[in-house]
Amino acid sequence: MNNNLIIKHFFFVCLVLMVFGATAQERLFDLNGNQRLSNYEEYLRSSTAISRAADDTLDLPFFDDFSESFSRLRNLGDDYPNPSLWQGNTVYVNNHMAINPISQGVATFDGLNERGRAYAFGLSVPTLSDSLTSNCIRLASAPDTVYLSFFYQAQGMGNAPEFEDLLVLEFKDTAERWQQVWDANGYILEDFKFNRVMIPILDERYLFDGFQFRFTNYASLSGNVDHWHIDYVELDGGRTKTDTVIRDVAQMSQTSFVPELGYAQTGTYSLLKEYASMPWQHYQENVEGFMGDTAYMVLRNNDTTALQTSISLQIFDHTGALRYDVLEREAPVFAGRICGNEQNTCNVIGGSSNFFSNFDSDVPSFPTDQEISSDSTFFELHFTLGVNDNLSVNDVRVEKQEFYNYYAYDDGTAEAAYGLGELENVGRVAVKYNIKKQDILRSIQLYLNPVEFDLSQVPVKLAVWFGNEQPEDTLWTSPSLFLNYTDHINYFYHYFLDRELQVNANSNIWVGWIQQPATNQKFSIGFDQRTDNSDKVFYNLGTTWSQSSIPGSVMIRPVFGQEYSWVGVEENEKPSQLLIYPNPSTGTVHLQEQYVGQLTNATLQVFDLSGRTVHQQTGNLKTLTLDQLISGTYILRVETVKGIFTQRLILQ
Repeated sequence: MNNNLIIKHFFFVCLVLMVFGATAQERLFDLNGNQRLSNYEEYLRSSTAISRAADDTLDLPFFDDFSESFSRLRNLGDDYPNPSLWQGNTVYVNNHMAINPISQGVATFDGLNERGRAYAFGLSVPTLSDSLTSNCIRLASAPDTVYLSFFYQAQGMGNAPEFEDLLVLEFKDTAERWQQVWDANGYILEDFKFNRVMIPILDERYLFDGFQFRFTNYASLSGNVDHWHIDYVELDGGRTKTDTVIRDVAQMSQTSFVPELGYAQTGTYSLLKEYASMPWQHYQENVEGFMGDTAYMVLRNNDTTALQTSISLQIFDHTGALRYDVLEREAPVFAGRICGNEQNTCNVIGGSSNFFSNFDSDVPSFPTDQEISSDSTFFELHFTLGVNDNLSVNDVRVEKQEFYNYYAYDDGTAEAAYGLGELENVGRVAVKYNIKKQDILRSIQLYLNPVEFDLSQVPVKLAVWFGNEQPEDTLWTSPSLFLNYTDHINYFYHYFLDRELQVNANSNIWVGWIQQPATNQKFSIGFDQRTDNSDKVFYNLGTTWSQSSIPGSVMIRPVFGQEYSWVGVEENEKPSQLLIYPNPSTGTVHLQEQYVGQLTNATLQVFDLSGRTVHQQTGNLKTLTLDQLISGTYILRVETVKGIFTQRLILQ
């Protein structure tokens, strides 16, 4: 594993500020797991397409830029390859690990299995790890000059593979033997480029119906390290070695590096000014005041000529109703440009103006007349690109603006882990939040990534401080905790406070943790490198607090609101006394009384596993329509005149 992370380029801040020595300091650690993939068993139960598609034989052309799932709200299974094209689920389809991909979405190879867990802790020698295998393809009657092309990048926002950590391409021949036809050695990313590969398929032993190709990597099997990223895979006939022109303007991921700007605030995932997400009831205190003034985006023109483009933003509420069709801007994008709307040079020549320089959000506020419950709602942000090119799937990018019961700076995905290393004294980390409405702090969320070390016997305390410029008075500390890192269904761990902690409006609180000195075992939590909130992060190595020097967002969140009534509730009614079916369900759930009048005046709530209400209703409880919820596990709570019934409900 290589700790020379790409973060050294982030916002042009060099990590020489971090002296990796024997003294205590804040550190970034490689992730050793991916909790986004922890729902793999539920994905298998919900997907009938995998086994069916694996046996299909495909015609040319074969193409995947891994962008389709980012053109809509993502659901369970979208972190895996499209089963109509690929076999296997060990690679991670994402929009945050690569830098400057050819279009939004890449397939990432690492040292994790399909469940997001390390193949084998402690095994650091390069070993066969992930694989991405095409479904069978008809090549017996393919035209001359069949070429396979793709783009690849090492490291990206993750961990650089060592020289001996290979990315390999193999073809299956008529004898069903895999033959290696190409490989690349690991390297440290310096220029943020994706490298293009063009491979002809001329040998007769590959030109048959049932041909397959596959990518594999050799990596340390100890975790989320030694990263490779694949994009824009295309197999077709009638091509030549010089067939390198891509007539496609694509939307980009949030990990885009514009040369003139460095890492700008590009790729909107939130229209809020300060937070990525905030409690719905708190947002309603000042709906216009909490809105940002710009909706950021990034485009990449892969063509060799300028193309005329337009960009627009539509906002839908959680029911799918269009609430805003905000605006449209038009401008040409010059050839080979990666650019956005924040002081860019997409088409600046002579007196030309900056591309979409006035692409303000024009959203006065999110409407408050439609909500899931009193403390929950979300909106869909559809960024739509208009351009006459050869590929439309990457012209739409959809983000989810969440309003639930927590504040968050991060976007929910981690590229690294943040912690304190080589402690000689008690260490403390605190993240500042300005609370917009008087409320009760109920719990703390933190992204717990599986780590290389066994932390099951390493205690840590969660804490809340009060203070303006830095943490001052300690408001609350938990007892020493031994946190479980491996089997959570959600990738955020939720710790519920043992008492009510009232926080006044417009006051600052700091949430974080306290850890004891340790030399070999290091506590760390997820770190979002795409959003820089280092000015809100302070650490204490003994007696004084210091501001973090590492750009990014520490993934710890305060949770507010009403007490979670479902936590610890006993099933007063036996399961047989209320029939709920089907379970798992695709969205429609039926409730059947076991005696007359059981559901008269009953109230029903559906909670997600963080404790927030995502659906509620009274009366007419015979049928529930939950299509608006994403796939996952929920808690169904029905209160009747004879007691409270709770049951886990799986939505597919």
